[in-house]
Amino acid sequence: MIRKKYNYFYEEYYVLKNDTSIKHGRYLRKYKKYPIERGAFKNGIKTGKWIYFSLDGHFEFEYNYDANKVSKIANRQTPEEYFETPVFFDGSPLIPYIYIVNHVRYPYQAKKDNIKGKITLAVCVNKEGKPIQLYLKEKLHPLLDKEVMNAAKSFPRHWKWIPATYHGQNIDSEYHIDIEFELIE
Repeated sequence: MIRKKYNYFYEEYYVLKNDTSIKHGRYLRKYKKYPIERGAFKNGIKTGKWIYFSLDGHFEFEYNYDANKVSKIANRQTPEEYFETPVFFDGSPLIPYIYIVNHVRYPYQAKKDNIKGKITLAVCVNKEGKPIQLYLKEKLHPLLDKEVMNAAKSFPRHWKWIPATYHGQNIDSEYHIDIEFELIE
């Protein structure tokens, strides 16, 4: 078993005996003390059901990689509630949020002017799961808006998105990330 820690993230996983760079078997990722992703790899590829959690360790959704579909969503119980599913980041929803937070700086002038509030970033994802556009659904101030857009434009290219569905068919949709700016006294 391999155990890795970087910043606030912790990973625990198995690898192939003949190639330790390839994940193979159970996998767990935590942020601080909370599990945020749990599943299994087969020859470096996600397989079976994976469970994804939010920052505070609450269940968000389950994705079945063998069937290529969302199998459970938090707060949904009946089959009717699964006729339409939203876009999901292929991993814990915490990951794109943490990425933005870690890549945005609070401009001096915005601090000086006591600018605080929320910005909502929209990632437009097509039915193939590819991000095709970024825009700010909710803006706050040009200085902070620019910081969020610059961070979003630097999202890793290898990231994957799970497209939204409607009656079992993939559709174009949006993934939203809320970023709060607040000044700590």
